[in-house]
Amino acid sequence: MIVNGNSRGYALLDVVLAMALFALTVTGLVGVLQSINETSAELARDRMIQHQLTSLLAETKVMPVTSMNGERLDEVTDITYRTYVEEMEVDNGEGNALSDLYMLTAEAVFMDSGEPQTETARIIIYQPERR
Repeated sequence: MIVNGNSRGYALLDVVLAMALFALTVTGLVGVLQSINETSAELARDRMIQHQLTSLLAETKVMPVTSMNGERLDEVTDITYRTYVEEMEVDNGEGNALSDLYMLTAEAVFMDSGEPQTETARIIIYQPERR
């Protein structure tokens, strides 16, 4: 079989173009996979924060009202959790004040992309004074 010089040059050009196309495709796929990984990590962090806030509310709501305000730092994740309670002023629709209702708030403060972010969860609790 006789092969002239021009067809060898075209074969080499075909191989180079195929390799370039393959390299571009792989580069694009690596970028997409990296983006998926970052998004997955952010969602996992958000899920963990929501779980921690829910647990914090559940633990705190059984405490006496005077002990509900607090703050702690999770040193592993560098997230600061705060709880605070505020007395609510609510009436029953007839002008009579409802007492012993409190708004319990839990906050998580963390850094995201160099900016402080805050996630908040709240519940209303009824805790009558012990007489």
